Amino acid sequence: MEIIIGREEGARRLHCIADGREFNVGQAGCVPASVSRKHCKITINGSNMSIENLKPQNITFVDDSQIFSKGITETSKVQLGNEKYTVPLQQIIQLATGTSATGSGTTQQPKAETPTFSLKPLKGIWDEYDRRKLEIQEAAAKSANMSRLQGILSMCGMCIGFIPGIDQTLRIVIIVAALLVAIYFFFQGMSNDSVQKQLRDLDEEYANKYKCPNPLCGKPFGSVPYRQIEFNKQCFACGCKYTH
Repeated sequence: MEIIIGREEGARRLHCIADGREFNVGQAGCVPASVSRKHCKITINGSNMSIENLKPQNITFVDDSQIFSKGITETSKVQLGNEKYTVPLQQIIQLATGTSATGSGTTQQPKAETPTFSLKPLKGIWDEYDRRKLEIQEAAAKSANMSRLQGILSMCGMCIGFIPGIDQTLRIVIIVAALLVAIYFFFQGMSNDSVQKQLRDLDEEYANKYKCPNPLCGKPFGSVPYRQIEFNKQCFACGCKYTH
């Protein structure tokens, strides 16, 4: 039997392929990026077992020594990548074969029940996020309209100030007032954060709240609407189920 081990795309769990059958091991995000998608191969031939890198640039350690190919046992310490991610070797062998690699008895692996979590607390979080996002967009639209109005008022004031026959004092007052209005709105616009920054700050704030309720996952949902998550009924990262 051959077992190909690597990093799962997306959720970054340990991804294994045993004779065409695929399964994942570990929590989401546990496998570092230095572990490649198809990193190494374990070959089991009776009581003999060996490990081999699938690419020369892949980094693999067995019992703290870097190797390319080496004979191993079920108790060997196998680590992958620069960060030395430790492979749960015995668990992988049992999941792949249903038996211990060196034992004679068959150990039936119990099927793990898919955890289920309630989405109800997330609805209020999404409603608040959506409301605040709308407020930022509406405030930006009002600010843009005020800037347009400022330009019109300043231009009108300057034009009126240069009309012949107007008292000189009044002319100066009108021109100065128009300039002050323009300066006021200019500095007010500079003091306000850009819409992009406000939205980015809002996304970062809610990333810690609007996420998968599974404490072992916690994958942020980002700007995915609550109704879509409710419709999917399952986390795309950890696979847990959702109830409402």
